[in-house]
Amino acid sequence: MPEIFLNCDLGEWESPAQTAALMPYLHMANIACGGHAGTSESIAHCQQLADAQKPFAVSTGAHPGVADINGSRGRNLPEGFTVDDFTSLLELQLTRYISGADLNHIKLHGALYHLTETDANFRHAFLAFVRHKSLISIVCLAGGEVAAEAESRDLPIIPEVFLDRHYQSNGQLLERKHPDAVITDSSLITDRLEQLTHTNSLTAHDGSLIQFPDHYDHLTACVHSDSPNSLEILKAARSYLNQE
Repeated sequence: MPEIFLNCDLGEWESPAQTAALMPYLHMANIACGGHAGTSESIAHCQQLADAQKPFAVSTGAHPGVADINGSRGRNLPEGFTVDDFTSLLELQLTRYISGADLNHIKLHGALYHLTETDANFRHAFLAFVRHKSLISIVCLAGGEVAAEAESRDLPIIPEVFLDRHYQSNGQLLERKHPDAVITDSSLITDRLEQLTHTNSLTAHDGSLIQFPDHYDHLTACVHSDSPNSLEILKAARSYLNQE
């Protein structure tokens, strides 16, 4: 049975009060660092909140993304986006990030997360960048291409599943434009956690089963800060894991 840690993308579009409300229920916080969202002030604020948690501080990591385009919130790539643009973006945002927060892991946001799953050139560039930074764990899609290639290169990963998003049968997330893309029912969240902890699997939107690799001894489960009912979802998820 894999150990499960809760993570959340923070410093994005939630209010400072919402950030503070969510933090006590997390094990890991992915902090936006000035691409799709985030400022030097919000990075430092998130780190202060993470450090203040008792009895253990919340582990913090960088959450780089592409700039917001027409309200896409970093889910669309700029036209003509290249590998060089990608690596420059990572360098710039991590430089900004480490001036205000501890770098324990990295999780790409939105379009970049999906780009490295689907394009080998960007995936290779990302893993080369992480290797150069040394000892940063990569939060990446459980059972995905980044996870598999990172493991083949002996890079540390934290495989990720999504509690508040439905999956397609191929293991990718259901597109956000789909009316059932986001899960808001906290009781369904605990059902998903129970399935994860006991069968290492999740049920896709079409009813098919997504089985995650057996060798994972830990997983991180994501709840998005801007999802409806995110606080209640995290409370229910943390309560279930504490009982387990």
